[in-house]
Amino acid sequence: MEKMDEVVREIGTGPLCMDKALLEEVRMALLEKGFAAAEVMVSQRSGSDEQGEISRAIAICQKNKLSPEAAAKVIESLNVIKSGKW
Repeated sequence: MEKMDEVVREIGTGPLCMDKALLEEVRMALLEKGFAAAEVMVSQRSGSDEQGEISRAIAICQKNKLSPEAAAKVIESLNVIKSGKW
């Protein structure tokens, strides 16, 4: 849980709101195929702003050694995290 808190702090807040369907696709890719597949999926299916922010969140999860399951939870909650209401 401590690592999750650090990840949320590092992601920070911001005005960008990401498409929920895209976040769900990324979450499923993380759970089913891992980090590399999720990164590829993000690069293929998102616009530049979303791509940058989701890729940054995935990289932060990896840097903090979160499991794919914990990273999936972060991605699923990315709009809430960015809103500051986590």
